[in-house]
Amino acid sequence: MTHGLQLGLFAHFAEEDDAGDGAYDEFLDLFVHAERLGFGYAWVRQFHLQGADGRRAGGLPSPFVFLAALASRTRSLRLGTAAVTLPLESVVRVAEDAAVLDVLSGGRVELGVANGGGMPGLAEAFGRTIAGDADEQRTLYRHDLAILEAALRGAGLNANGDTLFPPRTSLGDRLWEATLTDRSARLAARAGHGVLIGTTQTIPAEVTAAAYHEALPDGRSPRVGLSALIYPAKDRATGLREAEAGILRKWEWGREFLPPATTLEEKAASLNIHYGASDDLIESISTQPAFAFATHLQVQVELLYSSFAARHDALEAFVTEVAPALGWAGADHREEALV
Repeated sequence: MTHGLQLGLFAHFAEEDDAGDGAYDEFLDLFVHAERLGFGYAWVRQFHLQGADGRRAGGLPSPFVFLAALASRTRSLRLGTAAVTLPLESVVRVAEDAAVLDVLSGGRVELGVANGGGMPGLAEAFGRTIAGDADEQRTLYRHDLAILEAALRGAGLNANGDTLFPPRTSLGDRLWEATLTDRSARLAARAGHGVLIGTTQTIPAEVTAAAYHEALPDGRSPRVGLSALIYPAKDRATGLREAEAGILRKWEWGREFLPPATTLEEKAASLNIHYGASDDLIESISTQPAFAFATHLQVQVELLYSSFAARHDALEAFVTEVAPALGWAGADHREEALV
């Protein structure tokens, strides 16, 4: 069991019901609710554009704008990007946006970045070129990441020696990388960064997490964020039945790289969905092999829910009945205004 576990709320913004004008306000309210419950972190995923067929919405293209709005509504919640797709961005502009947000929020930014080019044609829309060779793309990403960290730490950015403004050197210690493989996890560890591990991985999450721990330099504290998609219910059978439509939709999206599955229960397991009564959630999360390596648990309440009110209730049930049993020590720090 992990002790001293940090608890965060992760918003994916990838489903049709989670995108659009009204959803942003709903998510802001959900994060405010999470802070009042004792959650320490807010994590938001960046997604761009809407598909030409109208079926895929962009979700949240501008995480820094959203987190600035959230900063004005919260006091202690740490504000994380999970993650900004670095190859699609101007690296120095990412540093500038993060620095301004860090000033406005009183030093609460956690800057997560990722490799990759997103959906086909996305890089073209942004006037970027994504390397076709995976090794070349990885090399370019690490080059950009080194520039980002150097900028944050105050290095000169041109021949004149101009530096980032506003200066936020401590942000260099709050870099995270979204990782899908053991190789990328090792590189993140050697750089002293944290790692963000999602619910759907190309290799088992525990392989990525273990590689990170093994490569972490002596004296560095591990930072491993593990996502957990939850659905509290009366029991496992009820949870599986109520969540069926969302499970099948997500499974179809990732079936080409997910572990083989036939039954609905197998598909839910391949997506790392934790469902059922509180004891079921405790057992499901705590016995997940990657959980032994986690320092931060990123709770997701999406895909399976009929309303945002149901998500509010799910978070409250989780911090009351599940999180303390997983090693979270924040239960005594919730605001009394909730009760």
